[in-house]
Amino acid sequence: MRLTNWLVILFLFQTCAPPKVVKFLNSELDYSQYHSYRLINYKSDDKSFAAEGMAFYDEIENGIKQNMAAKGYQAADRPDLIARYEIVSTTATETDNRNYDPYGYNYYIPPTTKKYTQGIVLIELRDRKQKKLVWQGSLDLKYTMKGEAKLTLLEAINRIFESYPYEAGSNDKLIPEE
Repeated sequence: MRLTNWLVILFLFQTCAPPKVVKFLNSELDYSQYHSYRLINYKSDDKSFAAEGMAFYDEIENGIKQNMAAKGYQAADRPDLIARYEIVSTTATETDNRNYDPYGYNYYIPPTTKKYTQGIVLIELRDRKQKKLVWQGSLDLKYTMKGEAKLTLLEAINRIFESYPYEAGSNDKLIPEE
C-alpha cells in the first residue's frame, strides 16, 4: 500500500512540473563559423492577418531577435543561419463531470467547463549554405486567458533559447550537457 501511495505522489509531482523544452543540436557542425542570422516565418509574410495578429507575430519575432542578439548574433541579409519559427495552437475544452455527492443527498452537481488554448512553439536554426538543421527547440504551451498569451509566448521563447548552448563564433558550450 505504501508503494502505491508514493507512486501516486510521484506522478502528481511530475504532472505539476513545467513543460520541458524538447531540443535537437547537430553535434557534427562547427559552431564557430556562425555569426549572423535572418529570421523568417511564412505566416508572418501573409498580409491577410488582422493588425492584432500581425502585432502578435511582431512580439514573437522581437523575442527571437532579443535572444539571438544576447548570444552575439547579428541580423543580416546574407546570413550564416536561417532562423525560423512556427506556432501551432488550438482551443480545447475541459469538462469536469464529477457528480460526487459526499453526503449522499443525491442532488445534481453541474459539470464545470474550462476553455484553454494549447499549442507548440517551435524555433529552428538552419545552416543557409549547407541546408542542414543546426538546432531546434520546442515547448508545449497551455494558457486560459487572452492576456496570458503574450507573456506565455515570450517566456516560452526565452526558455527555448536557454537550450541553445553557443554564442556567435564559438564552439565553447555555455550550457553543460544534461
